[in-house]
Amino acid sequence: MKYFGTCIALVFTLTCMQPLKALSHFYQRGDTVHKIALTILRADKLLANASQQDPWEKMPDASSIAWLETANLNMLADLYEATGDSKYLVELARRGDRVLGHRDDKRGVKDGSGLSRPAWSMGSKYVVANGVLKDEDGKTLITIVSTPSSNNQLTRVEIAPFDRKNKNRFTIKVSNSHHNRHEVFEDLSLDPADARYAEKIINDPMAPYGAKSGHYTDKSNLIAVTVKGNTLPAKQTIMIQPITLAYIGYIGIIYYPMLRFAELVKADPALKHLQPAASRFIQAAEESYADAGKRLWREGPNKGEGHYLTCERGESFPADNVPAPINYLGKHVASELILHRLTGKEIYLERSKKMCLLLKNRLNYNAAANLYTWNYWYEPMTTKGWVPEDQLSHNVKYFKAAPYVEDASHGALDIGMVAAAYREGIVFNKEDMLRFSNTLLKNVITKDRKTVRRRVDGGDEHPGYFMALRGWLELAAANQEVYHAIRQTYLNNGVENLAFTAELLKWERRLL
Repeated sequence: MKYFGTCIALVFTLTCMQPLKALSHFYQRGDTVHKIALTILRADKLLANASQQDPWEKMPDASSIAWLETANLNMLADLYEATGDSKYLVELARRGDRVLGHRDDKRGVKDGSGLSRPAWSMGSKYVVANGVLKDEDGKTLITIVSTPSSNNQLTRVEIAPFDRKNKNRFTIKVSNSHHNRHEVFEDLSLDPADARYAEKIINDPMAPYGAKSGHYTDKSNLIAVTVKGNTLPAKQTIMIQPITLAYIGYIGIIYYPMLRFAELVKADPALKHLQPAASRFIQAAEESYADAGKRLWREGPNKGEGHYLTCERGESFPADNVPAPINYLGKHVASELILHRLTGKEIYLERSKKMCLLLKNRLNYNAAANLYTWNYWYEPMTTKGWVPEDQLSHNVKYFKAAPYVEDASHGALDIGMVAAAYREGIVFNKEDMLRFSNTLLKNVITKDRKTVRRRVDGGDEHPGYFMALRGWLELAAANQEVYHAIRQTYLNNGVENLAFTAELLKWERRLL
């Protein structure tokens, strides 16, 4: 990640930045010897050289905030905790206000539901996309909607040249570069009584959640069509367009660093000048959770458990009207527990307990190794899935049960839930924290302490998940070996990262 925040003009006087503990590591690449220094001085140098661009300006999508800007905000909170210097919080407040300015209701924009919500819309690769094919008079002839779980904005649909002597027949070509899938449907008709009726040939009610690569001529993995007329289609090529969604799954991730800020500020009278920003962040988070709770909170699957839905039925998250994955619940818990402490409202604590129990009740305990493994999702995604007759999801008619083991990257968000509950004294205790620590130390980090594996049960090495390792530092609250192992792995890996440096410095300070 290159989009890390900078403070005001990011020109700080270095005299007030005393390193907590000098720790340097040398590594060699080619003929060049490099040095990584875990000091505040080094963190500030990285900060001063970082990009000042708002990620939203490059990609105005909720994902750019959730996965890029929140790293900046958390990094600034970490540097404050490592130093006690309020200049980091001043910059966090500025950036936090900017994030709030991008919220749908603040911008006065509506998502695909036609409503403007207190959340941030995504409209890129993680939503359903649609489009229309027209006749020669420009009237809508066929409507199109995507079927895969992602990258639908890359689906291309073409009405191919056809024989003018047979005006009742035409060809549709469909392709998606991400899925490397190409589909050709020839000799199509718009007559429902015809054996080559377009809906009958193209639409597959059992289309999978993903899309298989290759070349196909029967049943689409990329689109479903609805015929609206019977005139002659015009020759044309379109890219189907994403349907925006104010995605509630991101609000826990986005608000977490702002609520960390609010809790730090409210606890320290010396930070009185930042109280207005803290109040704004609390109010904004409450607005978003009021909307999410009213529309998307559900009890279950079992007694004493609870969860949020991905979105309402018919909205544009591909798997609509189904429970949100555990990792998204993780950040909801972390944020709502802070809201509980700041506001005293029991609803935040009650929901957090239920989400935590949902995870705890599904942990797989390995007694021999004294560790936990778990899945990315839960019922019905992991158990029975659904078929068209269930009418569970409007977008995904068929889902084959997929009990996939959690990956090391999303697992870091799950650990955020566990650690937040542990600090609050609910659901997860120190024994649980130690078992999750063993998951990290035995399954996630490689034995040579150089990189990470793909899943929480091990698997092959997967360097692409390395930066998520910093999220597992939360387990150091119960097991200091976690801090030392992650620090050594970071140094051995040899790739310097500002957010990782800041988090290590925070934990060094906490553990002193």
